[in-house]
Amino acid sequence: MVIMSGYSKEYEIFYFQVDQFGEASVITILDFLEDCAIAHSEAVGLGIESLLEQRTCWVLNRWRLEMERYPRLGEKVTIETLNTGFERFYGERVFTIRDSQGNIIGKAGSLWIYLNIDKRRPTRIPLQFADQYGVPERYEGKEPFEDLPEITDIHSEIRFHVRRSDIDTNGHVNNTRYVEWMLEGISEESLKDYRLHRLEVIYKKETPYGTDILSQGQGAKDAGLQYLHRVLDQSGERELACGRTVWTKR
Repeated sequence: MVIMSGYSKEYEIFYFQVDQFGEASVITILDFLEDCAIAHSEAVGLGIESLLEQRTCWVLNRWRLEMERYPRLGEKVTIETLNTGFERFYGERVFTIRDSQGNIIGKAGSLWIYLNIDKRRPTRIPLQFADQYGVPERYEGKEPFEDLPEITDIHSEIRFHVRRSDIDTNGHVNNTRYVEWMLEGISEESLKDYRLHRLEVIYKKETPYGTDILSQGQGAKDAGLQYLHRVLDQSGERELACGRTVWTKR
């Protein structure tokens, strides 16, 4: 439902959305966030079909997710989202994740690019979008996005092939697939002892169907457990996405 200048939607955690520990997977959480953003756009008359008529779409440029805990099987959560500002062809959106008692269990920030579908290039966001989304004149809780360190020593490398099921309505690999590929480099031993606390992802290039990709990772146990990630094309020379994950003890 639309709330003030934002939007909220309730979700229930089903069996197919949990991991081996009975908690919602990070992919489930990201799917909820993206669904909530789409539902917000639909509610204000700027949904997928409306944008397609203008030959435009939103593509995700950055994710930043921080979870205090993950909801368990059967739990219900409410996600609140707000567009916090537009600049040229960039749009920022934040999310708050609450449990059924109203406690905040997670927060996220995201940066989106408004794209001309035919030219596959960014295009200026129409001025009326700010009014339709109810963008606040000032938003005090803004957290700037940081550059991520580069991988200097490869600890893991896995090859994947892009399937039809990886492709979204924009004709390229869906953003959550990159996260799945990145996390495959985490050892089973680490997953048993640690839970993903913070995730940052930068999406750099579109990836089409049929592509072979490499997922590389570098781990460090400085403060808890941290990993740097990157996804490359099959040549290993073109970076498609990069990320950083921070893990805490279960």
